[in-house]
Amino acid sequence: MSVLRPFFLIILTTFLSVSCNNSTPKSVPEVKIREPYRVPYDTLTDDLAGFISGTVHGKSGCIAALDTLSHWEKFSFTMDSGFSELDTSRFIKMNKWADDELENRYDSTTLFYPFGGPDILNANIFYPNAKEYILFGLEPVGMLPDLCNMTTDQVNKYLDDVWYSLKDIFKRSYFITGNMIDALKKNSVNGAIPVMSLFLKRNGYHIVSLNHIGVDSTGKWQKADLLAGKKGITKGVRIEFAGDTGKQVQSVFFFQTDISDEALKKNQGFRKYLSGLNNCHTYIKAASYLMHGNDFSMIRNFVFEKSKTILQDDSGIAYKLFDKNKWDIHLYGRYQRPGKEFSWINETDLAQAYQDTSINPVPFTLGYNWRTTAINLLYAVRK
Repeated sequence: MSVLRPFFLIILTTFLSVSCNNSTPKSVPEVKIREPYRVPYDTLTDDLAGFISGTVHGKSGCIAALDTLSHWEKFSFTMDSGFSELDTSRFIKMNKWADDELENRYDSTTLFYPFGGPDILNANIFYPNAKEYILFGLEPVGMLPDLCNMTTDQVNKYLDDVWYSLKDIFKRSYFITGNMIDALKKNSVNGAIPVMSLFLKRNGYHIVSLNHIGVDSTGKWQKADLLAGKKGITKGVRIEFAGDTGKQVQSVFFFQTDISDEALKKNQGFRKYLSGLNNCHTYIKAASYLMHGNDFSMIRNFVFEKSKTILQDDSGIAYKLFDKNKWDIHLYGRYQRPGKEFSWINETDLAQAYQDTSINPVPFTLGYNWRTTAINLLYAVRK
């Protein structure tokens, strides 16, 4: 019996093994992998924006023949180097700081950026998921270049003009209005649209659509062709864009307009447009201290009325004008009185507030004091 038992176990094991291997497998239902939804985008406009940003792009239209130009290759290398330096010295640090300090920076709340000009670049870094960005300035709206009807020399000059138009952003982090208006003339870069488009491409987005628009006397924006012949129109552009995932379409609006009290009193349509905006996050940088005085009180009041949060440097709204019963104020960096260009500004109360030794530094350069370590930010959260 003791001899047969091991033999029986061997036979049983072999039988079970053969039975299992010869069993008919059950049919496995086919698993369908759902492709992520991608928003269709305007490939011609997107490729054109890619070309003038020096980034990898598609080959629609005449662009396939243009990006082999040696001048474009040099331009692309120079742009890559410039933005790589910005990424290391500024953008990575800005993003990390914003993660640590800004409330709800990833929500879809509108980002309002008065005095921002075409600077969607910095606004998008601080608030990357805003459903809409509202920017305005004195710069012309303009349009993308008609590359297919330009000679090689004209294309090369255009690329040189693009690089020149960005010099203040690379060096200072903000546009100087006089320089920008000169750089964006019709016979050079031609307006804010090319600059905004290349910033979006450099931040990794596709251009979904680009439409010239205008705000009419009722405060509503419409496409420009629907406003032909009407008077009192505030000209602008709406650019829709989306990331590679295509999960979210965002929009940036830019309007060419004067927002001083004198101009806004005459522009009833744009006042109505501003009044109709939803509550927002507000970002203010390099704003020439215009809202410190009485000549820009209307836009200042709008910021206070509509904003959930306000992120600004000292060139925005004067510290003394914040109602501390309505706003929680957080200060960062180091304050020093503005130089001779703005020598009439003297915020003694802000200077006193900065005597608090527990104030954390700002780990990047931004705004007028880019030459120094006196970078300051104020972050106000509505109570």
